Amino acid sequence: MKKLSTIALIASIVLMSACGPKDPGLKDAYKNYFLMGVAVTPRNVTDSLQSSIILKEFNSITAENCMKPGELHPAPGVWNLEQADIIANFCREHGIKMRGHCLVWHSQFANWMFNKYDENGNQVVERDEKGDTIWVEQQVRGGFGGFGGQRPQGQQAQRPQGQQAQRPQGQQAQQGQRPQGQPGQAPQGFQGFGGQRPQGQQAQAQAPQTVKVPKYVRATKEEFYDSLRAHINFVVTRYKDVIYCWDVVNEAMSDANNPDAPYEQTFRQTQAYQLCGDEFIKNAFIWAHEADPEAGLFYNDYSAWTPAKRTYIYNMVKKLQAEGAPITGIGMQGHYNIFDNPTIEDFEKAIQMYLELVDDVQITEFDVRINHEAGGGLSFSRGEDQVLSDTIAKMQQDKYDQLFQVMRKYKKNISCVTFWNLSDRDSWLGANNFPLLFDRDYQRKPVYYTVRDFKKKK
Repeated sequence: MKKLSTIALIASIVLMSACGPKDPGLKDAYKNYFLMGVAVTPRNVTDSLQSSIILKEFNSITAENCMKPGELHPAPGVWNLEQADIIANFCREHGIKMRGHCLVWHSQFANWMFNKYDENGNQVVERDEKGDTIWVEQQVRGGFGGFGGQRPQGQQAQRPQGQQAQRPQGQQAQQGQRPQGQPGQAPQGFQGFGGQRPQGQQAQAQAPQTVKVPKYVRATKEEFYDSLRAHINFVVTRYKDVIYCWDVVNEAMSDANNPDAPYEQTFRQTQAYQLCGDEFIKNAFIWAHEADPEAGLFYNDYSAWTPAKRTYIYNMVKKLQAEGAPITGIGMQGHYNIFDNPTIEDFEKAIQMYLELVDDVQITEFDVRINHEAGGGLSFSRGEDQVLSDTIAKMQQDKYDQLFQVMRKYKKNISCVTFWNLSDRDSWLGANNFPLLFDRDYQRKPVYYTVRDFKKKK
């Protein structure tokens, strides 16, 4: 009788094991398809509730804001490493893969790289015949945080009050030099896109204004390249043990809606492009590969599904690959809406086009906003909490379902899908856009089950 009971017990355990977890996470549901990723802030990984959700649901992590070059490297020899290290150490501790985002991006760039410095590390200013500093007026565009704001030319990034910059021992980072990152506490308050704004508080946009700034002597292309190469080498080397792929260059292509535009007109007219042409993109990939030959190297952009921009991206990647740029993947940001952005046909067409050039496509910044009041156009929806109607919720579920059907179809070539933030509360779009799978209280929404339980529909 005892022997029979033992056999029955073993059989029961085997059966339970075969059935799998009763409440699988997203990573479990998609283990045979692709990695399920999420963009986070230090607050997300240090809060017990949020970190537990991350560990259950995701197996890839992206630092939303704190690894962007202007945030990480605000001045020559000055590094803000603490927040990036918090996230990297969380990944190391829990064995989670990490995406690097990003090495080159015009919107939150280390703009000091474009200026000349003297032997003491001071910016060189233009002077008149009397030796006095020449001042120029410059209009500063209003905007929200690092997303829309524009820093005056030559002006250094302002750190949050009380936050210390970390300088690698020995001043400038050299190849192979790896300062030790120490875990720390995430600063409180709203940081960049990903911080938690007090409930009901509106984002404050700054009105355009004209300021006077010194007229700085601009760096030569060679001086810019020296700074950029050192930055890429240091960052990639520091995190190469945990980061498996990088968004090397982010959003370099124009928003012009003309698929037949001449090649030179398909680029965003940034400081880097005006100084270097498309060569800076090629070089950034070469230098990233030198620092970590094993890492996947991605070009990343939004609206990558549109006929115009997918053509721009395709032509740029094809040209630079032929010139020796080791571009191994293309990232489609995936900031979509419940209407026709994107159409499913255009979404799949873009994936097919990119797979002619690379073996790996990732959906790197995935969310599906509702913003029905704007007809699907990009708008930020914050303020007092609103309620998502059943009709709109169903439209969002359908859109998520359609997009994931396509992504699962290309599972051999889509290695990761990264949700851009953990919950509606964290979203750069605002909670009232309801763009993600978890609500403002970190609870699963009905759309979560649409994504996770796709096998049950068959």
